[in-house]
Order: sequence, then structure tokens, then C-alpha cells
Amino acid sequence: MIPTLDPESLAAFEVALEDGRLALRPEPRLPADARCYLERHLERLNHFKTVGFFRGARSVSFFDPPLPSGPGKRGLIDRLERVFLKARKPAAATLAVTYACQADCVHCSCQPNIRRWPPLSTEQWKGIIRETVDLGTTNVIFTGGEPLLRPDIFELTACVDKERATCLMFTNGERLTPDACTRLRDAGLYALFISLDSPDEKIHDERRRRPGLYQAIMRNIENAKRAGLMVGFSIYLTGEKFRDGELAGFMDLGKKLGINEIVQFDAIPTGRLAGQKDILLTPEEREAIRKEALRYYRDPAYPSLTAQALVNSPDSMGCFGAYNQFYMTAYGDMCPCDFTPIAFGNAVEEGVRAVWERMTHHPLWCKRHKDCRMQNQKFRSCTVDLIPPGAQLPYPIAAIEAAAQGAVVTDLARNSPVGAKQARS
Repeated sequence: MIPTLDPESLAAFEVALEDGRLALRPEPRLPADARCYLERHLERLNHFKTVGFFRGARSVSFFDPPLPSGPGKRGLIDRLERVFLKARKPAAATLAVTYACQADCVHCSCQPNIRRWPPLSTEQWKGIIRETVDLGTTNVIFTGGEPLLRPDIFELTACVDKERATCLMFTNGERLTPDACTRLRDAGLYALFISLDSPDEKIHDERRRRPGLYQAIMRNIENAKRAGLMVGFSIYLTGEKFRDGELAGFMDLGKKLGINEIVQFDAIPTGRLAGQKDILLTPEEREAIRKEALRYYRDPAYPSLTAQALVNSPDSMGCFGAYNQFYMTAYGDMCPCDFTPIAFGNAVEEGVRAVWERMTHHPLWCKRHKDCRMQNQKFRSCTVDLIPPGAQLPYPIAAIEAAAQGAVVTDLARNSPVGAKQARS
């Protein structure tokens, strides 16, 4: 840590894009250590595959704001504050603006979250979006259900302060009409991921239980591209799906259609897949996926590939949950990530910041975890495995602690200062 560091000094720089390369503008007034760190980071970004360009700025992933831009610089400042000030800000916030959906996916992760009462109103979501960006978020992600089933989705997209954050959307792709794509572009949408469950039309529609959805996606990709939107695929892999060659099929399809980026999630036993621990990837399967992901990433003929098996590995960034992201249900409940069905409080009742602080100070989430917590059997045994069958999700963290009879602080937490303190008390 830099002694007596003035936080404002970490913003004393500008980034330029010159001949396709990112660099600090001459004479940045950063402290020496921070300048060195940022120069190394920008050089690293220069070696990343370019996903596309957004308003003249270079994008290396839909999950990162493009550079140079207001959100991009803000993201770099937040990164410096995490490194040098140990600040804990949510770079990304995934907001499930509705659970309404035309599909009925066999693997739906949010289905057990659905309640009888309606989701948050337009004004409630606008307030949450503003609070979230104020907290430090530079990538606001709309998901569902199907976000485009909300008539106000264009209004919510426009509500994201584009000088400070980008807006990304996950969609099933069915409602990407020419008009919808134009309105999303005009509202300032950064990019969109279309969920695809198989490169094979029949299998995709069967898994989504929505006949004709695959063909609708193929048509609507062109609508999005004509509107000038960057388009990606969101996929998931089990060991069986990987062995059946689905990753190769997705990559070939993305190459054929001119897709910008493909994000690959590992299969997690949550939602409708809860209890099916056999779908968890083995270490050998994750390693095989990592090797394939790197091969595709390095091939300029293919779309950029963001693979969870690679990005969330111990050799890379580890678990994002409650470290630099959170997930919010359609009712305002805040969880560490989309696949962790544990609630730390409700943003409508308490405010986004208060719940974020509670989450990030909990013994099991107060420090970075080397791999995806929801794929770690030891972690699951003292958290999600304690949720009763059929319980309304997300399940309150206090109820999990009660189920553990006060023994939530386990070996996973004892290495952290907060965990050690609670274990002694």
C-alpha cells in the first residue's frame, strides 16, 4: 500500500487509444507504484483479443467497459483502489429485472426464486440502478427471466449513467425485433448476450422447451447487428456436453455468424439443477475446457471466448461473488452471484450499500476465494447444502447460520481476520 495516499491521486491520469494500442497519456500524475501497475495492466489489455468497438472505444469483453471511455477510466480507478486502498466495490451488478419468460428451461437457475407478488416497479429499479452505479459499479447487467418482456426495459437501459457505467443484457433472443434493437441502441445498450443451449436447433429448443426459438434467434441476430449492437452467445457446459463437442459447435457457429464474444458458464447444481452434484465439472474436465478455451481465444478466426473454467480458476481471477459483483433478484434480494441462492438482505428495504457491506464482511465472503465457491464441495457443505428442500429462494444467510447451529465459521473462514475473530468469540 502507498503510504499516506490521497485517493484523488489515483484518478490523475488519462488513457488514449493510438494505432490500436492503449497507453497512458503523457505526464500522468499518478503515484509511482500506481502508475507502474496501470502501465502493466494496459499492456496486458493490449494483448487481449479485441471484441469490438463501442463509440470509438476498444472492447476486450462485454464484461469490461471499453477504453478509452468514462466507464473505462472509472473501472481502472476502481481497480487501483482495490489494489492500493483495499477498497471493495462491485464492478458488476447483475439485476434480474423480471422472472417472466417465454421459455421454460430444464436448467433454469432462477425458477425457484419466483414468488407470487410482482417484481419491482420502474421507479424502484431506477433508484437501485442509481445506487448501484454510485457504489462503484461500472457494468450494469440486465437479466431475467427475459428482460425484454418488461415494457420499461428501454427506460431502465437509458437510466444507466453512460458516463460512469455500461449496460449489458442477457436475453433469450426471441424479442430482438428491428424496433427493439434500435430502441436498445438509442438507449445506450453496450452489448447483449443471447442464451444458446446447443448449436443444434432441435436440442436447443428441447432444452428451452420453446419450439421455434432457435430459428428466431438466427433471424434476430441480424436485427441486432444491423442496429449496430455487439452480439454474443451465453452458453453452459457439463462434462457430457463438452465431450459431445458442444464447445466446438458453439465456436464454429459463432464464427459463421460473426458473433463478437461467447461466454461459457460451468454447469452449477442450482435452480432446477439443485441437488444434481454429478453435473459439476471434474478438475480434469475443467482443465480440458481451459486448454480448449485458450486455443480458441488465440485463434483470430473465432469470436473471443470468456470461459468460466479459465477466468474463475485459481490461476486467474478466482471467484467473483461478493468480491467485485453481486446479483439482485426481481424483488430486490441481494446475493453474491447469479448461482448462489443465498440472500444477505433486500436493497429496497435497506439500500444497496448496506447489503453490499454486510455481504462483503461476512466470514465466508470477506476475502477473495481461489475458485468458484459454488463448485467447491467444502464450501457448499456449510452453505447451500444446509438449505431445506423446497425452500423459497434465495435463502437468508441468517437461516443458514441457524441451521449450522452457529458453526458457519469453518476452515474456509478461519484464515480471514473476520473469521478468526468470530471463531474465538
